[in-house]
Amino acid sequence: MTTPPFEISNVNPTANEFDDPDVGRRITSAAGVPGVLHAMQHAIPNRALLPLITMNKPGGIDCPGCAWPEPSTSNLGVVEFCENGAKAVAEETTPVRAGRDFWAEHSIFDLREKTDHWLGKRGRITEPMLYDRSSGDHHYRPISWDRAFELIADKLHHIEPDEAVFYTSGRAPNEPAYMLQLLARRLGTNNLPDCGNMCHESTGSALGETLGLGKGSVVMEDFYNTDLLISVGQNPGTNHPRALTAFKQLKDNGGKILALNPMPETGLMKFREPQSVKGALNISEKLADKYLQIRLDGDRAFFQALNKELIRRNALDHAFLEKFCSGFDETIAHLKSLDDATLLRGCGLKASDIQAAADMVEESDTVVVSWTLGVTQHKNAVYTIREMVNFLLLTGNIGKPGAGTAPLRGHSNVQGDRTMGIWEKMPEKFLSALEQEFGFAVPRKHGYDTVDSLRAMRDGKTKFFLSLGGNLVRVSSDTSVVEKGMESNELTVHLSTKPNGSHAWPGDKSLILPVIARTDKDVQKSGVQTVTVEDSAGAVHGSTGKRTANRDLNLRSECDIIGTIGKTTFGDDFWQPMIDDYSVIRDHIEATIPGFHDFNRRIQNPGGFLLPNGPRERIFNTSDGKAHLTVNETNVIELEPGYLLMNTVRSHDQYNSTIYGLDDRYRGVRNGRRVVFVNPTDCAERGLQDGDIVDIVSVFSDGERRAPNFRVVEYDTAKDCVTTYFPEANVLVPLDSVAERSNTPTSKSVIVRLEKVGTTNKTAQ
Repeated sequence: MTTPPFEISNVNPTANEFDDPDVGRRITSAAGVPGVLHAMQHAIPNRALLPLITMNKPGGIDCPGCAWPEPSTSNLGVVEFCENGAKAVAEETTPVRAGRDFWAEHSIFDLREKTDHWLGKRGRITEPMLYDRSSGDHHYRPISWDRAFELIADKLHHIEPDEAVFYTSGRAPNEPAYMLQLLARRLGTNNLPDCGNMCHESTGSALGETLGLGKGSVVMEDFYNTDLLISVGQNPGTNHPRALTAFKQLKDNGGKILALNPMPETGLMKFREPQSVKGALNISEKLADKYLQIRLDGDRAFFQALNKELIRRNALDHAFLEKFCSGFDETIAHLKSLDDATLLRGCGLKASDIQAAADMVEESDTVVVSWTLGVTQHKNAVYTIREMVNFLLLTGNIGKPGAGTAPLRGHSNVQGDRTMGIWEKMPEKFLSALEQEFGFAVPRKHGYDTVDSLRAMRDGKTKFFLSLGGNLVRVSSDTSVVEKGMESNELTVHLSTKPNGSHAWPGDKSLILPVIARTDKDVQKSGVQTVTVEDSAGAVHGSTGKRTANRDLNLRSECDIIGTIGKTTFGDDFWQPMIDDYSVIRDHIEATIPGFHDFNRRIQNPGGFLLPNGPRERIFNTSDGKAHLTVNETNVIELEPGYLLMNTVRSHDQYNSTIYGLDDRYRGVRNGRRVVFVNPTDCAERGLQDGDIVDIVSVFSDGERRAPNFRVVEYDTAKDCVTTYFPEANVLVPLDSVAERSNTPTSKSVIVRLEKVGTTNKTAQ
């Protein structure tokens, strides 16, 4: 198949190019009564109160938002949801419908002009829909379930296995994720990209290499009881607000918090616990004991400077290092050889900042290091995380209570999906177990991860794409290239609850299959079904929807859809029992994945159960059975005159590609998203001021990329660093710009310039 080369658009093709945000007063304290009221503004009109009462509690639903670990049953609050969790549930329980009239009114070209915020507010999809380019009708039209399955089976019969791609969103529970990887491997491919490739793949690469497990090692009690939490590149007030309650308990127990971030994040500065008397009275409590405004991509240099200072002080745990670690001599020699001035320039801090951080470490018997995408999406992210592991190993802070690694995952089951086999290079032990359990030949050739899948689409190497949830076109870098690549497929299939931007870029044919949501009651032949998820602490627990979907919704569950595709395509007898009873899926999981013994019984326990975690027990499944200290180079990004480093973040009314609203009250932005936060000194040096309209321009070896019409917001961000929202800025990052070793898109520390195109004086009231 020959596909013409794609041209790089010189403007951002994403909708909402010219929104007009108001900028004004910032809310300087997170959560509290205002957060509760804001949550209720979403929950009450959308009939979300009933699911929220039992959310994140035994017998209830697991939040479809973030993967923050659940507290023990003895630590459960009156409610266990946050503002963004309420928004996520409201998105599912909404009474609004995107029925056939909606699709008849709006062609795919109309959909391309809409924002994902607008699309999401059209409500739940009511029935299967088909787009057929050959018909000349550029609308989705209703199709029966049976006909939809026939189209999929026919396409899978007429392509080579590696021409198919099966993508998984981190919202997918364990059971459908396991079935999807089974479907892909039954076809004969390991093309199993997932959203984890886009965010925490750098974490998995670094931790797997150094500690023998690509997951964090801490549990909730470690957050409560640590002496020191080092928070790196994260904004818990927006991305996982329930963490703030745990951090407050840490402070109440005498612990301290050191925050590293280019922007001061409200949740780490001031917090009002909504379930406490102080919070109800709007009394704020400070969380971060010290905040260091680090330069973008400066975390590696910071930890190298910190490690070097701890070596000077001989503040190392020599007994731990001798017994459990390898690579000590080489790592120490390398750290000693690094130039102090270079490290300080790299992290943008002063020597006194390093000294103060080292003092906090020396005063602490236990330390937890926690991070999110602010660390993982840089070109050298894997080396940064390896250096953070060096710090924990040098100080003996792995495998003891109150200490360890805490990468906080995004979507609620992104970690569980990987455990279930959603990975393009699963180990032989898993593949052979799968082969023995199901009796078909399982492919061994490594498949495509997310970026490689998108490159294959770009290059005309794929014909079939199936997405288990998610909105891949919008979350990917190089937006215009990805849009055209998606269109090049012969059949695209989306398992979705609501319209999103990916639906606007169909293949020759495209199916939208509406699914039962996490909050909906899932009734199959054996009765009401439970699904399971794995949180950031490696705890597996059940989620049972309680809400009966309205009769106007012709939905099927994800397990039903995937199993029926498998049954229709291959005729195997193992699909139908899994559709009828999800406990059968869990029996197969138990037979093929270590750690899931007695699976069906143990999910009945309040809080579920913890999976095995070697580093937590000081067991390191590496080549030599020891934790690996590593040598990591220091690469300081030097900027040419006029250029800046760009960072991308979520707004407060957003979760990944789901835009709940157009406000970011903690940063003072309302009714819009096209803003760029700039240090006032950087503004002055470039002849800019608050209210100016600029194009953001990135330059790479394959050409210039431009995101037009962003309002400048003067803001307290690190010198030489600017911040804006994704997905609006995704167009600026080439598909081939990825982190070394992990292939994660480099959505952070992008070199850009700002070109003034106009001015606005509009401010919020």
